Amino acid sequence: MSDINKPIIGIVGRPGIKSNEEKVISIGEYYRLAVVKKGGIPVLILPNQNSIYESTNPHEIPRMTESEKNDLRKIIDMCDGILMQGGNEWYEYDEFICNYAINKNIPLLGICLGMQLMGKVDTNNETASDISIKNNTNINHDQKGIKYVHKVNIDKDSLLYKIIGKHQIEVNSTHNYHIENTNKFKISAYSEDGLIEALELPNNIFTIGVQWHPEKMLEYDESANKIIETFIEKSKKR
Repeated sequence: MSDINKPIIGIVGRPGIKSNEEKVISIGEYYRLAVVKKGGIPVLILPNQNSIYESTNPHEIPRMTESEKNDLRKIIDMCDGILMQGGNEWYEYDEFICNYAINKNIPLLGICLGMQLMGKVDTNNETASDISIKNNTNINHDQKGIKYVHKVNIDKDSLLYKIIGKHQIEVNSTHNYHIENTNKFKISAYSEDGLIEALELPNNIFTIGVQWHPEKMLEYDESANKIIETFIEKSKKR
């Protein structure tokens, strides 16, 4: 692919702490590598508030000002696609980026916590606890390093099915929480024990969230490759 056709993919930064206790805003290597492998240019989208996120409760951080929102819009508008990565907590800037991408019809892929965030934005709940619920089924959904943890059943009347071409696939899984409902989003897949595994907005170019981690499955799974490839391709055509 020539450089001129490569889409710019904004990966939303996630607060964390390094081994030396230094606070950072970063992205996981697998997300970055997935974008690079499939022909995109990864860039880090940083929050622009004067706050130390990792040491502050999300609900204690001041609300974003209009000036801060406008600055963030400029950053998002430079991107051809947005990737919302996984993690443990989300903040107002995550919600703003997600909402803005949806309303501007910018291709959006939410992974794990990123998918749950899409459900949060969709249902307009005030707190994360309103939407994310502790897993309590016969399957352990938090099994790091395992190639395939459980099966996922995909709705045949969905964009996800058109992309993958299969009614059932096997996926990895590293989450302790799930979402139980959605309003405007279509639920396009469930796990074999009944948890929501994928959301989408059929009328957008590409607005899909998945609960599993396709970015970590590229070396061995065809369906994971199709998801990332389609996201990058749709971002090219925006």
